[in-house]
Amino acid sequence: MGEARVERLVAWALAGVLAIMLLAVALGPHRIGDYSTETDFYGAYADGARLIQHGHLDATRYGVIGPVYEVTLALAGLVVRDLFLAAELISVLGTRLALLAALFLATNPYFVRYGYTASTDALALALQAAALALLLGCMGRRAAAAAGLVAALAFLTRYSAITLLPVGLLAAACGGRPAGPGTSRRAEKLAFAAGFAALVLPWLGFSLAHGAGVGASLHHNLAYEVFARALEPQFKSLWDVIARDPAAVARQMAINVAAHLRDDARILLGPPFAAAALLGGLLAGATGALRRGWPLATAALLGFLAFVPVFYSERYSLALLPFYAVAAAYLFAAPRWALVLGGRVPLKPLLAVIPLALGVLGSWDLQRRVLAQQPVEASACAERLRALARPGDRVIARKPHIAWLAGVGAVPFPFVDRLDSLAAYARAHQARWLFYALPEGESRQGFRYLLDTSAVVPGLTVRQVSGPRPAVLYDTLVALHDARAAALSYPRDARAQRVAGTIELALGQLAAARVHLERAADLAPSDVEALLPLGETLLRLGELRLAGLAYARAETVSPGNVSARVGRGWVSLASGRPQEAAELWRPVIGATTNPATLARMVELYERLGDREAAAAARARLGR
Repeated sequence: MGEARVERLVAWALAGVLAIMLLAVALGPHRIGDYSTETDFYGAYADGARLIQHGHLDATRYGVIGPVYEVTLALAGLVVRDLFLAAELISVLGTRLALLAALFLATNPYFVRYGYTASTDALALALQAAALALLLGCMGRRAAAAAGLVAALAFLTRYSAITLLPVGLLAAACGGRPAGPGTSRRAEKLAFAAGFAALVLPWLGFSLAHGAGVGASLHHNLAYEVFARALEPQFKSLWDVIARDPAAVARQMAINVAAHLRDDARILLGPPFAAAALLGGLLAGATGALRRGWPLATAALLGFLAFVPVFYSERYSLALLPFYAVAAAYLFAAPRWALVLGGRVPLKPLLAVIPLALGVLGSWDLQRRVLAQQPVEASACAERLRALARPGDRVIARKPHIAWLAGVGAVPFPFVDRLDSLAAYARAHQARWLFYALPEGESRQGFRYLLDTSAVVPGLTVRQVSGPRPAVLYDTLVALHDARAAALSYPRDARAQRVAGTIELALGQLAAARVHLERAADLAPSDVEALLPLGETLLRLGELRLAGLAYARAETVSPGNVSARVGRGWVSLASGRPQEAAELWRPVIGATTNPATLARMVELYERLGDREAAAAARARLGR
């Protein structure tokens, strides 16, 4: 008894040390959420918490997760005004077998990493553990009802925790939990079910009354995994996904079982921890411990299967970590093969120091990399944006961090590859600001030149540049107003007219662009930088003859100019002369860089039967 008490005290002390360490990270170096996991905080959870603080609970927000996390965040935010810090603090608060299992948890890199992350992970894991502790460690109807209530909270935090319902019902009905004096199994089963239903049924009714379904969007995860993103909108329900190709679904699920087990071992646990968990599970089966602990094994199995339909993520598998930790701990805590020294001191538990020490080293390396990769460039640009922003301003960015930090509206970065398309999108969404950093550079590569602030980009004014990782904050209004003011002040200045017209063209203001560019071309007839945008403006206005003249003059003053030749080809094509367009374009296929033009070249040459030119255009488009 004394030894067990000491081990419990050590386990509690370990939990305290871990909590202090996580609190130090949350209050210290972890200042900004990352561009992956914590994007959900900036893009969803924080807004949801603010809505709840103002008395609005929108059921349609919870198609993938439940409302408990945002409700918890809203309540914490009433005490801690900084919602990001409140989210961090929520994550921080989250016999020998128990001590070793706690050690395996505390030294796991991802358990620590998500222990200070502003996400649902730590809260969901804590609620799941609390539900199982009440279910399997406490006796009586009250404990069963409490287990049902906490299981419901876990479910309403992460819908995947629905697996706790069958586990609880089976454990109560089949003697898988401590029997309370004078309490029947049927009574405990009903108590657990009542506790679960007390929270879930009102939420289900509220959701249905407001046109939302619990977990209504989860089938998209399966559709994405089996059929890829492009087909996802075709599916309205889980049955739609299965009916599309049952064999493909079954095949993908079988592949995912093996892949998730592999990646749990390789990523979440690491080989030493994974080997210990596997051997511990086998030993538990051989000694009968697995049979006696069947409710825990059932919870582990159902928890694993719940994530098989979706792509692998160590975040999702974090819910399985306690089960893996118990299996690994059993290997070193079980009396079989104890390797007793001197008849009294078992050596086997000491061998646990090997995977535990490797876990500590891996955790140190992971936290160092995570904290070093925080998007501090978003913070620097957000400070400048906050100082310059006006009420109602919005910023275009791939990730919503800068918008939240600056206190302005967030607008997603569109899937476009032309500056005029981006300008039209900004105008339609009333977005004055544009933020371009590494996430935008990775997925919107057509605009990578925006990171080069030495370039003059029509319609954009640099307001903040951040390093060492490049990031630029642009103002989309100032350049246009400045250019128009210069054009009005200096009507005989060809450059002022050209700059104003070029910016207006980029913003889609074609009539104004035509006036300024025609004036620039009249003042400087040999200025190819005025003739090319003038040709494009006239082409887009449908003035094909005038557009052709502008492009022809540009090619005359700048022989071999690719843009002029491409423009002439577009004029010919729009005028109904495809053969002429093909002849004009053929010499410049290899020098053309516009994807839309290259795609049209491929289409044109295939229609004309010119396979060689079509292949060349297709190869160039691929490059």
